[in-house]
Amino acid sequence: MEIPSTASFRALKSRGRHIWVSGTQGTVGHSKDAGKTWTFQQIPHTEKLDFRDLAIINDKEIMLMSAGLSDEGKAVIFRTMDAGKKWNEIFKKNEPGYFFDCLHWDTANKRAWLLSDPIKQRLTLFSYKKIRFVELDASSTPELQTNEAFFAASGSSMLQAKGQLIFVGGGADSVKIYTYNISKNTWKTNNPGIASGEAKGYFSIGSKNKNEFWAVGGDYRKLNELSVPIITTIDGGKHWEIIQDTPKFYMEKVIWAKPYWIISGPSQSAAYHPQTKRWRSLGNSTYHNIIQVGDTIWGIGAKGQLGYISLSSITNLFLSKE
Repeated sequence: MEIPSTASFRALKSRGRHIWVSGTQGTVGHSKDAGKTWTFQQIPHTEKLDFRDLAIINDKEIMLMSAGLSDEGKAVIFRTMDAGKKWNEIFKKNEPGYFFDCLHWDTANKRAWLLSDPIKQRLTLFSYKKIRFVELDASSTPELQTNEAFFAASGSSMLQAKGQLIFVGGGADSVKIYTYNISKNTWKTNNPGIASGEAKGYFSIGSKNKNEFWAVGGDYRKLNELSVPIITTIDGGKHWEIIQDTPKFYMEKVIWAKPYWIISGPSQSAAYHPQTKRWRSLGNSTYHNIIQVGDTIWGIGAKGQLGYISLSSITNLFLSKE
């Protein structure tokens, strides 16, 4: 779609027929009608901010997360209470070391979770409730490996399922997956036995249901290589297995859109049909993030890229013999 913006977009979420996107240069986009029409704006005095994730609380209240160094004034959360007419800064970290990675709204418990890069090698997580962000006690959070962190690529390095938050990342010598039990305030660490490294690891975790997840990623410097395998769990994250014979490209987002797993990155996208165990390429694409809205998959990317594909079109690809 042609849109009046050249911003790089990474934040993409929906609620009902409302779709919100945001990205560089303090840019925000909104559709009230499932993508038929769009409006875009640049929030005043935020030209240097990159809104890489967002949370939709209701049709009027939306929060935007700026990903950037806190000592440069870029670790900031903005909020609107009137569907985007006016935006206000509601949270900011000025102490060095903070870099926000993703923002998740827990509708059932009316609480938000904000993930940051680690401080002093401790997993750093904020809880938002009753109009304030509170950092979890660092003494209770896991100590991460040297150089380990999370990626602010598509706002999906954190997943909520069955009263737990599951975190995927990379950057260290090996991959670890962290699980936080919200009610018990306890943590578990899982080591799936996969090598990682600088700029390399898992960028996205997606769910089919409360027990079956996929995690995807790679090395963001190597767009047409798959530097880490796709992994899956069917028991809520207790055990992970490698999926064999997959496409080979860097992956930033994975979603379940019945009956397909769909994966996208800034070079290409693909769909997988579990029943037939077949993959189909969705072609070269530039989409950092994708979501499902009704029977349509929407994607956003660099230089104002906004596009969509219908599930019926994907089905036709699987029906084709080519």
